[in-house]
Amino acid sequence: MAPGRSDEHLDLLLERARQHPPGRLQGAVRTVARLSARLWRTRYEGLDHVPRAGGALVASNHGSYLDHFFLACRIDRPVNFMAAAELFSNPIAARLLSALGAFPVRRGAHDHATIETAQAIVERGGLVVIYPQGGIRPSLEGRPRHGVGIVALSTGAPVVPAAIVDATSLHRTGFLRFPKVTVRFGEPLRPGREDPPDQEDAERATDAVWRRVVELFGAVTQRP
Repeated sequence: MAPGRSDEHLDLLLERARQHPPGRLQGAVRTVARLSARLWRTRYEGLDHVPRAGGALVASNHGSYLDHFFLACRIDRPVNFMAAAELFSNPIAARLLSALGAFPVRRGAHDHATIETAQAIVERGGLVVIYPQGGIRPSLEGRPRHGVGIVALSTGAPVVPAAIVDATSLHRTGFLRFPKVTVRFGEPLRPGREDPPDQEDAERATDAVWRRVVELFGAVTQRP
């Protein structure tokens, strides 16, 4: 796809995500995913911390290509999430991903359009999953990107920190090996509202959320 057409295509997908919640396909996939999650002996903790309604964010570590599968299959409401723009290059894949609640993010640069899309979804009462690490990372090291802080401050939405533990072992053991995975949600953080948010405030808000993600991760891994 030519660069100009590619940008136009992505802009249309972002606009669709702003205006419309995920379709029925997400609900159908969630039902199947719940059955599949049992194969990974997935344990969920703190699900009651995820708001049942209203605009909100979930911020999680991102150690596996199946992280959204583990997060969304037990959240009983429509969920939107960011996915790499290159995944939307095929028209069929783009339609499928959009129906599942994904919207594109151009990696390697600060993508204002994607941030604005996340803001619009939250403002219409939707739930958005954001991975502050920006991509799949096997560890929690490194400074998180501050998009979650920008969206939280500009909308005043609560941020639910989440830790996915042992999903990275899927890369070592193979897809058909089923390591035990734990998903732990923490109490929502409320950075307040600041529109437009100051960059330093957005970074501080993001750092506070990320510290909590790291704490949740450590609380699971340090169990006897």
